[in-house]
Amino acid sequence: MHSAKPGTLPDDPDFDIRLDRHGDVVLLSLTGRLDAVACLILKQYVVNALVGRIPPLLVMDLTRLTAIDECGCDLLSSASQHARAADGRLLVVDGGVLPGHAVHDIELFTSVEAALVELTGFRR
Repeated sequence: MHSAKPGTLPDDPDFDIRLDRHGDVVLLSLTGRLDAVACLILKQYVVNALVGRIPPLLVMDLTRLTAIDECGCDLLSSASQHARAADGRLLVVDGGVLPGHAVHDIELFTSVEAALVELTGFRR
């Protein structure tokens, strides 16, 4: 069990987020298990990406996730809806971890490269 200061979350050794910028596009690469605790951390990154640029352009790379729970699926769906409401887009690169019911309103791509090309219009 982790001990943390009141009001802070312990670091989850099984979850990591890498943030990269490709022009106007924010790329969040996730590693490990996206569970309820990790969801709270990821939500902060997603909110910052959604409000940091209008329209928001966001790619989430899930290819290194080992598991995702309902909280993670709900966060992806909600972020996708918020991006579209602001005339932006959230593209998800799935490595096979998303359950079938979670993909009905999410734009899926097979590679980060393809998602970045879709949002930037050019190859790196």
